[in-house]
Amino acid sequence: PMGSYKNPMICDEDNLRAVSERLQNVTIVCADYRESADFIDESTFVYFDPPYRPITDTANFTAYTENLFNDEEQIELAKFVDDMHRKGAKIVISNSDPKNSDNEDDFFDNIYSAHKIKRVEATRMINCNSEARGKIKELLISNF
Repeated sequence: PMGSYKNPMICDEDNLRAVSERLQNVTIVCADYRESADFIDESTFVYFDPPYRPITDTANFTAYTENLFNDEEQIELAKFVDDMHRKGAKIVISNSDPKNSDNEDDFFDNIYSAHKIKRVEATRMINCNSEARGKIKELLISNF
């Protein structure tokens, strides 16, 4: 990061070793969510971070792959989450809160109605003008 620090922390060795120790028996899967099904059972914690649903006409970056991650894909993910819930996994999903721009938009409330939905305040970091990086609500959806 830019800045002038008198004593910059380049590597927190104690923290790095502690994290390494905690991850000794952990499998981290970074892939299309559908590829994770074989790894998921009652001993699994899963965090899904899909492309966020756009909340404005200009906030529409969903093209991480050649296939856009649209509402249909969001619904498919919700069905997958339900399947993994039935396998006993503990699950957390993050996404944008459409109520930021349309208080009547219950899209996520509907597709995740069987789960807990928490609205949390976040700072949007993607903006060339730091003054325009405002607070916004995002969703944390979980089954526990």
